[in-house]
Amino acid sequence: MVDSRLDVFDLGEADQSKKEEVKLKGAIPDPTIYKGVEDIKSYVGRIFDFMVQLEEQYKSNSGNILITGHRCTTGCIGAYFKGIPEDKNILCYSSNNGEFKIYTFKEELNVHR
Repeated sequence: MVDSRLDVFDLGEADQSKKEEVKLKGAIPDPTIYKGVEDIKSYVGRIFDFMVQLEEQYKSNSGNILITGHRCTTGCIGAYFKGIPEDKNILCYSSNNGEFKIYTFKEELNVHR
């Protein structure tokens, strides 16, 4: 299945630019310079929304679920289970190419929504 809530973080006009040429504000392209840069809270919200729905639908099943995505997506999924780090760097939970992480839904829904 494909779900657009798991789409990569939208870099707006900075997309397809060379990384070293992009003016950053923190970890993202500066939204005052580049139009269309996604709001970080909205991004986290859509990933967490997907995870809440997935958890509600499948937490009582004993099977496995495989989710693939870019580093920002896998990092945000990790933040759903582990909480958003103090420094807000969700990429610390990311899976690198060819790697995977295993998470388990708890008895109660995660509180990191």
